[in-house]
Amino acid sequence: MTVVVRVAADWTFRITPGEPGESYTMPELGSRVDIVPASAAVPFVRHVGERLVRVVEESDVEDPDRCVGAEFVFETGSVAAWSFGGDLHLAGGEPRRPA
Repeated sequence: MTVVVRVAADWTFRITPGEPGESYTMPELGSRVDIVPASAAVPFVRHVGERLVRVVEESDVEDPDRCVGAEFVFETGSVAAWSFGGDLHLAGGEPRRPA
């Protein structure tokens, strides 16, 4: 299964099953969004084809129904993803071990 990790127009963090969409323009903002293959620098790339062990979502403290990030744990490492200022941020690392 493929999942899409993105920041929505309202700056909420979204995880949904699906495939990446097509490139598109936003004339009202004078900008274009291009959908391109991920470079090797993207933390998820090294885990392509690996089993996803678990996903731990993080909620907004003031609005618990609003997801602001998640940790994706794979067998060989993890990827932290979060929304900040309307941008998607990613960081790779070792998986957290249960306490």
